[in-house]
Amino acid sequence: MNITEELKNRVKFIGTSPIKDDLFKQLLEHNFSTLTGKPENLSVLYNSKPDLIKEAHAILMTISAEFGRHDLTKEEVRSFLIDCNFSTGRAAVFSELYDRNKRDLQVALGKIGSHPPHIVDAEWKIDYIVKASNLDHSEGPIFRIALVTSKFDEDSGSKGIERVYFTCNGQELQDLVYKLKDAVRHCQRLTSE
Repeated sequence: MNITEELKNRVKFIGTSPIKDDLFKQLLEHNFSTLTGKPENLSVLYNSKPDLIKEAHAILMTISAEFGRHDLTKEEVRSFLIDCNFSTGRAAVFSELYDRNKRDLQVALGKIGSHPPHIVDAEWKIDYIVKASNLDHSEGPIFRIALVTSKFDEDSGSKGIERVYFTCNGQELQDLVYKLKDAVRHCQRLTSE
């Protein structure tokens, strides 16, 4: 898991903060309610030390989302928090709530944005029509291509694999390759500027 030193220092700050344990637990429950879309108890954010509570809330939201994004186990979360100066009691409370809300958290993270499926692989075959009753001559090979895509599936709560099939002739495939190369060049030019 790639967590910056700045975020680790902020988590260490929360681990040693003067927030009482019962308020810390309420803050965690609010944190996971917010991230998973459940009803929230906003009164926890308005305490005698609102700046400290709001900063702790922001840090806990960030670290909870990172834990869910990297699919950490309950034990990995607990050991990370103990390394960041959390007491064993607070680390146990956090890891227990994380484990209880992990699936809902990952589903909520998977719904963020309207991202199209990611292409993870391509499969292809070449077919050649040797003779047909309605053709006097062949136009060359026919390419059957399947783009293997990965997209988050809400029903199963995990990434699902889907194939997009299409068929093209040699000229159409060459046009597609040129357009993809042109898109890559354009993106590289934009990132270099």
